[in-house]
This record gives sequence, structure tokens and C-alpha cells, in this order.
Amino acid sequence: MGKMLLLALGALAGVASALVARPPASLGGARGSSRRLRQSCGRRRPGGARRPGALSMMEEVECDVVIVGGGPAGCTCALYTSRADLKTVIVDKNPAVGALAITSHIANYPGVDKSMTGTELLDQMRDQAVSYGTDYRRAQVFMVDTDGEFKMVYTPDATIKARALVLATGAMGRPPSFAGEGEYLGRGVSYCATCDGAFYRESEVAVVGTHTDAIEEATFLTKFASTVHWITSNEPKEDDAEAWELIGLDNVKHWPRTAMKAVEGDASGVTGVTIKPRGEDELLLPVEGCFIYMSGSKPITDFLQTGQVEFRDDGGVAVDDNMATSMPGVYAIGDIRNTPFKQVVVAASDGCIAAMDIDRYLKGRNKVRVDWVHDT
Repeated sequence: MGKMLLLALGALAGVASALVARPPASLGGARGSSRRLRQSCGRRRPGGARRPGALSMMEEVECDVVIVGGGPAGCTCALYTSRADLKTVIVDKNPAVGALAITSHIANYPGVDKSMTGTELLDQMRDQAVSYGTDYRRAQVFMVDTDGEFKMVYTPDATIKARALVLATGAMGRPPSFAGEGEYLGRGVSYCATCDGAFYRESEVAVVGTHTDAIEEATFLTKFASTVHWITSNEPKEDDAEAWELIGLDNVKHWPRTAMKAVEGDASGVTGVTIKPRGEDELLLPVEGCFIYMSGSKPITDFLQTGQVEFRDDGGVAVDDNMATSMPGVYAIGDIRNTPFKQVVVAASDGCIAAMDIDRYLKGRNKVRVDWVHDT
């Protein structure tokens, strides 16, 4: 614990002047008790004098549950733990960059009208958790300590101490590879046919990629699109039955040995893709949607140290049926598990399951309490 704290304080040295310039901000209702802790972060000048601004105010927060990540998994977990009268803190780096936040329309979350955007749904989830007492904070987590009864989370502004730690940072997609991909993300460019395929009924779409995800998602899109243009850099292998089955469908146009060059569009969204078949000139395919599957996504675990939790071979954090990791009191939910079912409803389910087991774990019960009853 002491070694981890020293490492954390060392990491803070680089941001000391920024911390002095602005005092720590507390966002959301503070259910966790807190106190100000004066922390020295500056280097000494020759002769022992500190540089101006070397002292900064660090906040120390104590709570029952700290959740790293404020997406649908984290917000659902916070809603349930807060309703169970557990002091809960969410630490969220940026609510505007997650997979849900960049979704233009929600059509497959129960009870939600398809006119709702991902940002609007996430805002509602966050507000609901806060209304039950969750302390929501915008901050970057650069280190956690999972050893012992109390778990520690370190941010540039605060040290958060909790009896249970929930990892809900999601997964990071690859950087945009093609011109226009980032510009039209959420406006015709998508990485999830299951999420967005129904919006392209009787429309032409392009699918870029050769691995299993691309084949499965292209097959799913054939249920809706009038034409699916499958763009691949090579021919499928002879024994790849799923790929050849896809190519054999009536509404699939396969473009083998073809390079994807750019996503084209205007104010309304995607209008086409520019491709270049090998040995031929570039050409423009008029499509309304472009689904890109180049290298998958990677769970965000850069703040974890080696040995703190176990990982699966695919990079996801390993959990049991209750979302508990190999470290007692530490849970992992949502896309950080690298689940193949990257859906909002699945992430929310993870959060609920983890919260109910955390309630059991912290209150010393042998079984999960099925329902929590609260006075209104």
C-alpha cells in the first residue's frame, strides 16, 4: 500500500502546477465523506526551497463502492449500489467518448424510442444514479491499488478509498483508418450492425473487413439492406464456409482484392465510399451506411498493474458469473470483459449483477438479496 502511494504521488509531480491553478472539483451529490489533504508534489530548488505552487490540495474520499467508468455498465451498477444504501462514487474520464455516447440512434434498448440518441440515454442513466446519491466525478484514473480490504483509486485531484472496486472503463476502438471515417462516425459510419442495421432497410451499405466479425455482421445486414457491398483485401480462404456462404447470397456484392480509400458524405451523412480494386482505377460506390471491422477493440486496462487481476487470452478481464475478478472485492463489467455481445442492455445487465453481488459481499451475506425495497 505504501509503495503504491509513493508511486501515485510521483506520478502526480508532472501535474502539480495544474492542480495548484484549479482546486479539485466535486461533481454530483457527495454521499462519500471527504476531507482535504495537503499533499506536496513539487521539486525542491537548490537550497531546499520549493518552487512556487509546489503545494496542492488533494482530496481524500472514502466510500463503499468506487466505479471507474461512467458508461451504461458503470451507471447501472451505481444506480443499484446507491439504492442499496452503499456510498458510491463514479470516476469517469469523459462521458462523450464511449461507444454509447457516439451512437446516433437507439433502437434496441427496451422501452426507448428510436429517436433517442446514445448521449441522451447515457445522460438519463447518469442522472438517475445521481438522483439516488451517486457521487459522479469527471477525472482521469492513472492508478489503482487492489490489495487489502480497502481499494484505492488515484486521480490527479483525489485519492478514493473504497471497500469494493468496479472496473467499467469499456474498450477502445482502433483509430480511424480511412478518410472520412471519423467525420461520419455515428452519421452513417458504424462498428455495430446489430445496433444500427435496422436503420438501413432497403438501402445499400458497405462492409469493410475480412475477419469473423465482418462476415457475421455482413450476414446480419443482408436481412435489411437491399445490397451489401463486402470489401476485402483478398479472396476468402477455400475452407472458410461462412465467407463463401455470405458471397453466395443474392443481395451481396463481393469486392475482393479491393482497397478501401475513403468515406464520402455531406451534411446528411454518408453518401458513398471510394474504393480501388487491384489493377483498376478508383471508383465511388453510392451507399448510405459503412460498417468497418478492421481490428476489433481493446479493453481499456492501462491503469492496471501486472498481477492486480487475471486476464483472459483475448485481453478481457476474467470474471465469474457474478462479475467478480480474481481479486476479492474487485469487479469488472461491460466491454472491459471483451464480451462478444457489445450491447447496451448487456452492459447494463453486467452492472446490475455486479451491484447485487457487491451488496452481498459488503454486508456479509451468503446469498444475493433478490430485491431491495425502499421507502419513497
